Amino acid sequence: MPSLRPLSRCRQGFQYKEKPQFLHLVVGVVVAILSYSVLLHSFQLFLLDATTGMLSLERIFVEKPLGLEAPSLVLRLPDGSDLSLTFTLMRSGFLSIIVFGLLFVFMAFPLAGPLWLKIACLEFGTFVGLAWSFIRFSTAVLIAYHFGAGALALSEFVTSSVVDFLWVIPVWSLGLSAVLSVRRKKTTRKEREF
Repeated sequence: MPSLRPLSRCRQGFQYKEKPQFLHLVVGVVVAILSYSVLLHSFQLFLLDATTGMLSLERIFVEKPLGLEAPSLVLRLPDGSDLSLTFTLMRSGFLSIIVFGLLFVFMAFPLAGPLWLKIACLEFGTFVGLAWSFIRFSTAVLIAYHFGAGALALSEFVTSSVVDFLWVIPVWSLGLSAVLSVRRKKTTRKEREF
């Protein structure tokens, strides 16, 4: 007959149950919504201007047509043809920044830890997403310029949202680790005092 452990001993591992920080979660949602509403209006224009500036340094002719509903870029290819690139949520990388924000807000903000650190990690992740989107889009445009419009479709497929997880997961993990390590240090300090 198998030996049974006392019930109190089995439950020892479950004594600590963390209360979710609902106020932190609400603040995180508000910060994310404010950040992304500001970012949505200026992000595509920033990406367009940054890419145009980078391409003009390389002496590649780029035109920003005015009057179109969505921001776009017209690239003059070496064969004389024009390639029009309209910024969409997928092409600009804004969708992956939103996915990062949702992951971070709903998984890190309910944990115990300093609110300022959570907000800083969220904004740092947004900044990394902006930088990654600039690199990804500029690379796709340069590939299109040197290898043609067919190569653009291939480069966008290769550097699509799936590859965005190369920055989303590590930055999310680093932020979560920072929040948890601060909490762990605080808990250890309190235990030493007693």
